[in-house]
Amino acid sequence: MIQIGIALVISILALIAVSRLLKLHAFFALLLAAVLFGLIVGKPFLEILFTMQSGFGLLLQQIGFLVAIGSCLGTVMEKTGAMATLGNKIITSFGKSRITLAMAVIGLLVGIPVFCDSGFIILSRLIPALASSAATPAQLSLALSTSLYTSHTLIPPTPGPLAASANLGATSHLGLVMLVGLVGSLPVTGVAYFLSHKLGLRISTTTPNIETPEVHAQSTILISIPLAIPIVLIAVASLPTLIPTLQSWSILQVIGNPAVALLLGLSFSFLLIRGNQKQTWPGWISEALKDAGIILLITGAGGAFGSVIKSSGLDLILKDVLADSQSGGIIFLLIAFAVAAILKTAQGSSTSAIIITSSLLAPLTLGAGFSAPLDLATLILAIGGGAMTVSHANDSYFWVVSQFSGIRERDAYKSFTLITLAQGLTALATSVLIYLL
Repeated sequence: MIQIGIALVISILALIAVSRLLKLHAFFALLLAAVLFGLIVGKPFLEILFTMQSGFGLLLQQIGFLVAIGSCLGTVMEKTGAMATLGNKIITSFGKSRITLAMAVIGLLVGIPVFCDSGFIILSRLIPALASSAATPAQLSLALSTSLYTSHTLIPPTPGPLAASANLGATSHLGLVMLVGLVGSLPVTGVAYFLSHKLGLRISTTTPNIETPEVHAQSTILISIPLAIPIVLIAVASLPTLIPTLQSWSILQVIGNPAVALLLGLSFSFLLIRGNQKQTWPGWISEALKDAGIILLITGAGGAFGSVIKSSGLDLILKDVLADSQSGGIIFLLIAFAVAAILKTAQGSSTSAIIITSSLLAPLTLGAGFSAPLDLATLILAIGGGAMTVSHANDSYFWVVSQFSGIRERDAYKSFTLITLAQGLTALATSVLIYLL
């Protein structure tokens, strides 16, 4: 046990060191960590290599379609202007007096199909025209950025939570994972909204040189369909487990399959393409697939690392350790949060932190007593909370928020970074509460 524990600590430290100090890409850093762990625990090199290849392929088999299609959906929604249009319609519905709350809601919704970086760059252009006596630009920027950050880390089909679902064997229960992520995102967004409102009052901003995005006269229903279809269909696929009489309805399992649901959402998103976009949209798909390829490589490398860990027997050791404690499940959630938080703080990427942490813990879930779908969904929530803690200078999103909002760096530390800490801790507390209930 001591040898395995030492091997795990050394390999994780090596992973962080080569990523941060040597600037080695997460893909190669994960492969190096997997080899290092295997050698320390005494496995032959060829056996390590075979185990890594097996883990890499198995994980991509589960998640490849989902990440690729989901990335394309988000890109089409972004490039057609649907996200900016949807944001404008939500703002109109809430009214000027509740503009900060409107921005929080927009961020939470837009962050599901679109990367938080892209979402903020697009929607932050609305802020100069929306700021008024009811809300300062800083308040609006913080509410938008932190709510985008929430759904980006907690709610599938964003790549991080989606990859975690595959790593932990919860893809077949993706509807439940989405539901738990949504439930967890509500208090997290609430905390972010409250702190954005309070801290934003103290911050002055410069006016960034950005243009207001074009808003199109598309119906709210047409814009919402590509986003709503995957969420609704995946959720519907979970109904037979709750209502036994629906188990014979095989059509629910077909249309609710995550790949089919996302593909239908992508198909409807093409209805948003108009004018000159009909000539340029194939390039959007190529761009999206390139982004998806990077995510899939990191995910697969994480699966390779997790497979080597599983082959060491660490899961059986953890089972014995946690079985002696009545609070073993809570301890495991705390471990998941802490590992993700360390990785996030050290190397900056929330998506990488989620993928790596879920890969590390995947072989240990059964030993920790996390086999039920709800337990796995709760674990993903805790990992997502850790991956929010905290956003600072080594996170590209920190600079996107600072530069596009006009918030000075020192003020971004005092506001945005502080809010991400509160968000992460809130997600952890929510995961523990759901586990206890």
